[in-house]
Amino acid sequence: MTREEAYGILTDLVKNKNLIKHHLACEAAMKAIYKRVAPKPTPEEEVNWGIVGLLHDADYELCRDHPERHTLILEEQIGFKLDPRLMYAIKSHNYANNGFEPKSYIDWGIYCSDELTGLIIAAALVHPSKKLTPLTTEFIMKRFDSPSFAKGANREQIRMCITELGIPLEEFIEIVLKAMQEISADLKL
Repeated sequence: MTREEAYGILTDLVKNKNLIKHHLACEAAMKAIYKRVAPKPTPEEEVNWGIVGLLHDADYELCRDHPERHTLILEEQIGFKLDPRLMYAIKSHNYANNGFEPKSYIDWGIYCSDELTGLIIAAALVHPSKKLTPLTTEFIMKRFDSPSFAKGANREQIRMCITELGIPLEEFIEIVLKAMQEISADLKL
């Protein structure tokens, strides 16, 4: 599947513009994480990681009331078009609800970064500028350590980057933040 095909599937299934922005943020994050963990990065595999970020929540609006079906509906609709390894990564980001345990770096990449992109967007929205560009890792870390900030962002899930990806938390935040800052115009932040 090409990136263009994946984007077409995303925009066919997702109508909420903010949810589409979340997918774009996860695409950027996944590509950046790939560059950090891959011993010999290739452009083709970078696109694959991006596609996982781009499609990971594509069925969210279809199964909002049935979290256990999240990602499985997407698989029913497009699974035959997608490399099974990428489909598994997408399913594994919903491990808590569907039992598909993350196993590989690509699985753990989406599992950890999905929550972090939301926390970073929340941090941008409370920053005086309401933009991603001026944010720093330190600014994000202060909010990360505040349990009342962005309560929906599962910090333990994000922290799995340490044990499962071998990336210290502050570095992981920096990687994802920089990736999002690079597409800030697309995110309108």
